[in-house]
Amino acid sequence: MSREPESQETSVSSLFSKIESLLIHTWQETGHGCLTIESEKISPKKIKVIIRGSTHYRYVISPDGINGWISKQISEGD
Repeated sequence: MSREPESQETSVSSLFSKIESLLIHTWQETGHGCLTIESEKISPKKIKVIIRGSTHYRYVISPDGINGWISKQISEGD
């Protein structure tokens, strides 16, 4: 598992970029694939996200990061 220290925060857009990259890689390798995404609150200001595929990745994001990402998506019309 690629492991980010829980003290190191990942931006929401970086997390989605990693998911996109993993899907593209999986599709190029096999033409199909599966990613499972789990999340849990590990403290009042941190959320642990685990991406499971053939390899597992773990990231830590904050509720403020999520709120900022949502606001950006709404303002861009996505």
